[in-house]
Amino acid sequence: MQNLSRRILTAIALVVPLVAALYLLPTAWLLPVFGVIVFAGALEWAGLIGLRGGAGVAYAFVITGVGAGVSAVVLARPSFVWPVLLIACVWWLWALRDLGRDRGLYHARATQALAGALVLIPMWVAALFLHAADTKRPLALLFVLVLVWAADSLAYFAGKNFGRTKLAPRVSPGKTIEGVLGGLVGVVLIAYFCGTILWQLVGARLAAWMGLVVVVTLVSVLGDLVESKVKRVAGVKDSGTLLPGHGGVLDRIDALTSAIPVFALGWLMLFNIPT
Repeated sequence: MQNLSRRILTAIALVVPLVAALYLLPTAWLLPVFGVIVFAGALEWAGLIGLRGGAGVAYAFVITGVGAGVSAVVLARPSFVWPVLLIACVWWLWALRDLGRDRGLYHARATQALAGALVLIPMWVAALFLHAADTKRPLALLFVLVLVWAADSLAYFAGKNFGRTKLAPRVSPGKTIEGVLGGLVGVVLIAYFCGTILWQLVGARLAAWMGLVVVVTLVSVLGDLVESKVKRVAGVKDSGTLLPGHGGVLDRIDALTSAIPVFALGWLMLFNIPT
């Protein structure tokens, strides 16, 4: 009960300022706000792959510097978001392919380091792009955040009560197929009401929107599993201890790292956003 209380208080302390920032701050000011999150995540990733001390700090600074540069370019020239999002999608397919293997990208230092960049930078760029390009700002970015948080919470409760079949026992033993399905049912309902009420979608566009939500929800599970795989290789339970009751920053944003870029790509195509 005490741990649950810490989790709830930490979540409130994080979510309320973040949502306020999305509504009150211009996109350019969000760049450093998200940059702090990315830096903390990169520092934890460095620790997971064995980069300690000065090497870990240097790695985090490189990731943050490159991410800030790419983000600034995309904000100035929105069409540059396309290659970033496409690279992100290719990366997540690669990550999925190697997820169950005992060698490959999760076990070599060079690919582990590259993976950190491909996990964190596209999320940062995609989040800023969604905030900048959305005519109903910040509904698109807020929606994908709520979508992932809801899917995670619903999957936890569905898995706890009905879970029988392990999803990826060698990577994350606690996840079940029933839990994922429970999360999917919940987010599909959320997507339907948001799609019809907030974006007035009907017919084929509504169907495409619902399909996008299903894909993004499944991809968010992949983001979670990838971080779990990296932690399992490192032999640790949590990515860090910064957030009481939650572990590290990566433990809180793992699903978002995959969901936000994929959602941004689908949202870009569905709404024909000019870039």
